[in-house]
Amino acid sequence: MAAPVTPEAPAAERVPKMHRRRFALLYAGLALLLLGGAAIGLHLATRTIVKPKPWASWAPLETSPEARVREIANHVQNLYIAPGGKDLTTVRGGPLSVGSDPAVLVKPDASATATGGYKFFSGPSVEYQLCGNTTKGNCAIDQKKITPNASGALTRRMAYELALMTFHYVPEVKNVAVLLPAVVKGQKARMLVIERSDFKDPKSLSAGLVPIREKKDGQNDGMPNSSQATRIAKITDPLIFHYEVTATSDNQPVYLITPLLISDTGKAAKITG
Repeated sequence: MAAPVTPEAPAAERVPKMHRRRFALLYAGLALLLLGGAAIGLHLATRTIVKPKPWASWAPLETSPEARVREIANHVQNLYIAPGGKDLTTVRGGPLSVGSDPAVLVKPDASATATGGYKFFSGPSVEYQLCGNTTKGNCAIDQKKITPNASGALTRRMAYELALMTFHYVPEVKNVAVLLPAVVKGQKARMLVIERSDFKDPKSLSAGLVPIREKKDGQNDGMPNSSQATRIAKITDPLIFHYEVTATSDNQPVYLITPLLISDTGKAAKITG
């Protein structure tokens, strides 16, 4: 005869009390996680996101370094308008060259004994040329429409802006040279030269130096006042060089740059009639 069957105890009774306590703790932990997740979700949904101010309101669209340099040249050219509504200068940008031949930057440096007392700038270099829009075709700034002081400050500011934008948007470039137009008759050829290593933070572009723009009424807004012109000069003075085009012993074109010296101011000026 079969043994009598005893009804099975309910599952809750079969689980030891210790296990029940563990399950209770687990459920409590899950509840806390759900509450925490809900709080985080609410925070993410309602928080105020503070976006950092962009380095500049404009950025080049091209991808190649050469195309970006040309874009930067066109952009800066359009920012600076001379009295009358025309561009202050035409800006050309591209690899540092003399004609169609790649060139290098060189300056005297007594400590560079291995290279005969000259420092050769290393790394890729970019050249911009600012050419005043005169009818004479000599790239000078027309003094009848803007004073030498104003045009000198603005073209230096343009050169500085071109360099910093290049360092920011074209990381391949290590050196920028900007050929400046003459703002007075007979002015010696000048060039603004900046090495990337000189500028750890190109955001210094926004140094309170506002480009010139044309108002609707035909009057200029942003012409540098005396304090702005002084600030521009202070920033750019160490970066301005005289230059001449020469060549190395193996005929590689060279821009030989030299700083303006006090002794240069003692040379007799040539007066032209």
